[in-house]
Amino acid sequence: MAKKIKYADLFTLRKDGRYQGSYTDAFGRHYVYDRDPEALFLKLQDLQNQEPPEPTFKEVAECWEREHREEITARTWINYAPHYEEILRRHGNKLMEQITALDIINHLTAAKAKGYSRTVANSIRSLYRMIFDYAVANDLAKYNPVTSVKLPKGLKQGKRTAPTDEQVKIICSHIDSPFGLFPYFLLCTGMRKSEALALTWADVDLKNREISVTKSLDYTVGAKPTVKAPKTEAGNRVVPIIDSLAPYLYNIRHTASSIYVFPAPASNRGGTGGGLMTLRGYEGMWLRYCTAAGLVDDNGKPVIGAHNLRHGTATLMFELDVDVYTAQRILGHARVEVTQGIYTELRARQKQKSVDKFNAGMEKYMKNTING
Repeated sequence: MAKKIKYADLFTLRKDGRYQGSYTDAFGRHYVYDRDPEALFLKLQDLQNQEPPEPTFKEVAECWEREHREEITARTWINYAPHYEEILRRHGNKLMEQITALDIINHLTAAKAKGYSRTVANSIRSLYRMIFDYAVANDLAKYNPVTSVKLPKGLKQGKRTAPTDEQVKIICSHIDSPFGLFPYFLLCTGMRKSEALALTWADVDLKNREISVTKSLDYTVGAKPTVKAPKTEAGNRVVPIIDSLAPYLYNIRHTASSIYVFPAPASNRGGTGGGLMTLRGYEGMWLRYCTAAGLVDDNGKPVIGAHNLRHGTATLMFELDVDVYTAQRILGHARVEVTQGIYTELRARQKQKSVDKFNAGMEKYMKNTING
């Protein structure tokens, strides 16, 4: 004789007299209630055995956000957030299978019409890609429509440009100025500001002339800097110490009193410095350096930033015929397409300069020939 199931023992009895049970699907845990424990058991059996409803885009996107939000830095999410909300407004109530590549192209085209830059449009496309990748991996979508979506042509380029030749000369001639080694270091390594500020001397191998990049600083509003791992595997890399940089690192290594290569300075409030540099501390150091070097505009604001120097490294590598895959590894780009994009832009500029040179030379030649 089969043992009778004690249904009441399977569930939690709430204060209101109802029994509580739960089941889990791709969208998380759901709670079900009934005053009759046997009825609740049968109800849960039906829910677990029935075909799950087709998910809406919003449901999948929110699952993706809960699972992957911690992998995105606070600063990056601030940039993503308005575009994420716009995506949900456009497609939140649609079923996943209803969203096509054309829908995403239309969104990107609208972004272009609003004057958004290529960087912003690429962020929008990346959000779609990450959400659909999550959906496909969890069997919530059959394919990722973003794979066939290209960015619209004619998007504005971001403001990140390489320093001019004159600015590079100034940087090279002000290495011994307070904080002067930092911009020179960025130009020689192509490292991100947050990566350089997180470096300890244990990361710097002067004997083998290489730097291990394994972390960066994360600045959040109102918070002290925290050390975090790179957001992509490509961020973990080894950067060579070129001959032009090595002597300066040797010199400061022997006099360093901090474990950090670029530590926080002593403050005028009595702070001894030596720890991780705060964002405010960095901005103050950068402003004082740029002011002393003459790298400020008429309003006293810096005309270049750390991102310009990183772009400058990419430009120099292109001009020195460093192959794109080596450049990708040194710069820590997650995808070679990012490096190729920089190289393609520089190649187009170089081509135009050559055409202009050819045009000017031919005009001079023809005038001399005609005037014979």
